[in-house]
Amino acid sequence: MLDLDHGTYPFVTSSNPVAGGACAGAGIGPTAITAVMGVTKAYTTRVGLGPFPTEIDGHVAHYVREVGKEYGTTTGRARRIGWLDVPQLKAAIRMNGMTALTMTKLDTLTGVHPIKVCVGYKLGKKRVTEFPVSRRDQLDVEAVYESFPGFSGDLSKVKKFADLPRGAREYVLAVEKKLGVPISIVSVGQSREQTIVRDPKKLWG
Repeated sequence: MLDLDHGTYPFVTSSNPVAGGACAGAGIGPTAITAVMGVTKAYTTRVGLGPFPTEIDGHVAHYVREVGKEYGTTTGRARRIGWLDVPQLKAAIRMNGMTALTMTKLDTLTGVHPIKVCVGYKLGKKRVTEFPVSRRDQLDVEAVYESFPGFSGDLSKVKKFADLPRGAREYVLAVEKKLGVPISIVSVGQSREQTIVRDPKKLWG
């Protein structure tokens, strides 16, 4: 959503960080790319202004910001916090041709009950399931949520997906089903050792 051409202009960066930008940046043709791994947090964040349909305030936002250390790396500015946005993710999947996803910071949601996921929007009297193209509509939509039971416990030492708390597994699988793209990797901490590969044979979808 920060892509110069396809993001939520004018609240974007100055380049094309979508997968296609790799071709121009690396000097290779698009046919050289056979798979695309997308990366998403288990929730949504944003720095600065711009459309943010799933933004939340209050205790939960503060908790996620502090546990997830959601502050700008350079500026130290607090990031805005929101629930995972499926329509926005679907737009990113389509735009980038993603064949698989990595979900990071699942551990940050430990202790959050319930966990919400945006599955569509209300736009006036209409219900829409696609992220709007119109900038005005992006600002005016109201998120429609599904709720999932949260989970507790220390995830930092979990090595296998099957060993995650039931609520964590169900959350990942529910999001995967809604997106239609496999979530091949789940991270439960900052180190490489805290990266869970669900099935190495199907890593790239």
